[in-house]
Amino acid sequence: MLEISENNRDEIERELVALVLNKNEVIDCLSIKPKYLRDKDLAKMLAYAIESYQKEKVVSPAFMQKHHQDFDTLLYVELLTHTFYYDKAWREQLNLAEESIIKYLKEDIIKVKNKELREKKIDYDNFMQQMKKLDEIKITKDSNVLTVKELSENIVEQKQIKFNKFKKMSKILKLSQNDLLVIGSMTGTGKTGFMLNLMSDLMTDYQCIYFNMEMSKPSIYRRLIAINSNIPVDNVNNPVTGYQVDLVRETIKSIADKGVIIEHQVNNLSDIRAVVSKKKDSSRHTVIFIDHLGLVRINGKTSLYEQMTEIMKNLRLICLEYDCTIIGASQLNRSAYNSEELSLSMLKDSGELENSARKIILLYRDKNSSKEDLRPLMNVDICKNDSGATGILKMQYDKVKQIFEEVSDYGR
Repeated sequence: MLEISENNRDEIERELVALVLNKNEVIDCLSIKPKYLRDKDLAKMLAYAIESYQKEKVVSPAFMQKHHQDFDTLLYVELLTHTFYYDKAWREQLNLAEESIIKYLKEDIIKVKNKELREKKIDYDNFMQQMKKLDEIKITKDSNVLTVKELSENIVEQKQIKFNKFKKMSKILKLSQNDLLVIGSMTGTGKTGFMLNLMSDLMTDYQCIYFNMEMSKPSIYRRLIAINSNIPVDNVNNPVTGYQVDLVRETIKSIADKGVIIEHQVNNLSDIRAVVSKKKDSSRHTVIFIDHLGLVRINGKTSLYEQMTEIMKNLRLICLEYDCTIIGASQLNRSAYNSEELSLSMLKDSGELENSARKIILLYRDKNSSKEDLRPLMNVDICKNDSGATGILKMQYDKVKQIFEEVSDYGR
C-alpha cells in the first residue's frame, strides 16, 4: 500500500479496487462507498463489483457486462492483473486505503462548502450542518470473531531465514521470514561490510535486493567481490597474480548468476516499494537490505521523527505485502561515541526504530581492539529479539577483505 499522500491519491484508489477484484471477500469488510472515490471510472467499477458480489457471491465480469453496457472490460483486466497485495496483509492495506480515501474526500467537501459559504450560496447554519455530516463518513469495522479458519491460518510459525556461514548468529537470532531487523552502528565500524556479508551468505537461497544509499557503485561492487572471492578489496580491480584474475572473473559470474539486485539511486519509500513490486521473485522469498534507514525519505513528512515513524510502519507492511524480510542499517547518535556501553536509545530516532523492529543488533568494536587494527574483534550485540535470546556474539572483521567471521561462542 502506498503511503498516504495527495500525489498518490489516484493510485491508492486503483489499488483498493484492484484488491477488491482480486480478493472478493474484501467487500464484506468495506467501510467506504463507491461515491467516495474521486476517479469516476474506478467508482463505477467498485459499484458494479459490489453489486455482483451481493447477488452472485463472487465478482463476476460476465454479470457486470450483462447488466451494465458501460462496463469497461479493459479497465477490469488491468485492475485484475494489478496483484500488488500480500494475502497476510490485505486488512492493513484496506485500512490504509480507506483512511486515505476518507481523508481526502472530507478535504474536498470542506473546500467546496467553504467556497459556497464565501460566495454566500449557503448560510453559516447550513455550513455547520454539512460539517457535522462529515462525522458520519468514517471507517466502521466489525470485531474479529474467532473461527476455526481464523485460528487455523494463524498458528503456524513463519519459516526461519537460514544463514549458512553465520550459524551461531542464525541459531540465536532466529530471524524469520517477514521479520524486520535493524543493525545499528557508528560511522566507520563496518556496517556496510557486515550487511554485504549477510547478503553474500543468503543470496544462494534467497532473492536479495540491496538499496545502497551511501557508497559509490565501484566501492560496493569491489567489497562484494572481495567478500566472495576471499582476496583483498584493492586486488579486485588490480589483481597481482593470474590466480586472482581468474578468481575475480569466476566470482563476478557467480554473483551475477544468483540474480542479486543492487539499487544505487533509490531513497524514497514509494520508489523502494515500486522496485520491490516490480522485481520481486514470486518463486522464492526475498531479503531486502537498506543501507541506511536514516537516508530513506517519505513524501509529506517534515520532521525526521515523523518520517521515521511512517517509514518503519510502511516497511513492516512491505514485509507482509510482498513476502519479504527487511534488514536495515542505522547510524547511532552522537552519544554513542563517548560511551563505553551502547544501548537501544543510541539509535537515531530510536523511539520508532526500537518499537517497530522485531529484532535489533548493535555492531561495535570490542574494547580490546583499536581503531587502527586491520582485524578487529567485533561485538554483534543482539539487544532486542522478540523470538529468541539476547546477548553478544563475537566476530572477527578482516578490513582488508571486508570479511566477517564468527570466532567464539555466544555469551549472555
